[in-house]
Amino acid sequence: MSDSFFYFSMAIGVGLGAWGAYLSEQKNRSRQLGFLLGFFFGIIGILIIILLIQKKPNS
Repeated sequence: MSDSFFYFSMAIGVGLGAWGAYLSEQKNRSRQLGFLLGFFFGIIGILIIILLIQKKPNS
């Protein structure tokens, strides 16, 4: 495996993780959950986050 492929894969993973963290925060969930789902599961993780029901804020 070449170094450029590894760095490209890591960049894609971090990008999807950041997108997952953003989407998760919009649904009042933890950013860590969104990042991990996006990073490890990619576009499937993003779809899982989109399908999650929005959590009600604690009053």
